Amino acid sequence: MDMPHLIIEHGDWRALILPQAGGLLAALECGGVPVLRAMPEGSTDPLDAACFPMVPWCNRIASGLFALAGERISLAPNFLPEPHAIHGHGWQSAWDVTVAEASRCTLVHRHHGTAPGWPWAYEARQTVVLDAAGCTITLLLTNHADMPMPAGLGLHPYLRRRPESRVRFAAGSVVAVGADMIPTGEHLPPAHFGDFAAAGGTSLPAGLIDHCYAEWDGAAVLEDDLGTITLHASGAPHLHLYAPETPDILCLEPVSHLPDAVNAGGMPSCAPGETISLSLRISVA
Repeated sequence: MDMPHLIIEHGDWRALILPQAGGLLAALECGGVPVLRAMPEGSTDPLDAACFPMVPWCNRIASGLFALAGERISLAPNFLPEPHAIHGHGWQSAWDVTVAEASRCTLVHRHHGTAPGWPWAYEARQTVVLDAAGCTITLLLTNHADMPMPAGLGLHPYLRRRPESRVRFAAGSVVAVGADMIPTGEHLPPAHFGDFAAAGGTSLPAGLIDHCYAEWDGAAVLEDDLGTITLHASGAPHLHLYAPETPDILCLEPVSHLPDAVNAGGMPSCAPGETISLSLRISVA
């Protein structure tokens, strides 16, 4: 690849990381079998990635607008033609490499709080570690502003998707969204798109799912003809499921808050000097 990259390995596990292209994983495989989809050779588009970080918020902020402590915040739309601000800054920023070892690396993204836009200075730190049993990705977000900051973290892994794929996880409800993909305030039964909590999971239905599952228990399983992929997350009370009609895209995204939470309520707050974290463990069988 033309862009600087890192390769880390441990036993059968191998990960390819592109720090300058959004701190993203370009590939994750075990024993030569893809666990996450592989990024096309030469691409630096995070939407082609195996996984990218979401910081300092997840999913959409409606029209990029919200008010906090009497101040009106306006963020530029970053996923045209949508009018919203989506997934934070990290996925579209270069990350610096601070640790590069055989089986682990740490990347850092810093935002200085300059206006217009996100007025809070922060530092995000992402560590990717491989061991004999899997891959762990950990995100840390530290508020360096002198005032509380609305703060969210998430990871956007693109798991391999095959005709035989069955997904299993448990959650409390599905957050309904309107045509603009912003929550309506309604919560649907967790089996609205399929009984993903069933013992054997379920196949993905036809049509788009781009919805957040609230009150997730932190575990998810994907089974197919190549084996089983298991996800375990901490710091992520919700799971966003993105499964478009495109037959090779499936995202199970651990997130710390619901879409547009900064406007609807429920957005976590990070005090000056405070650090929040989110971690995702990926293993196979």
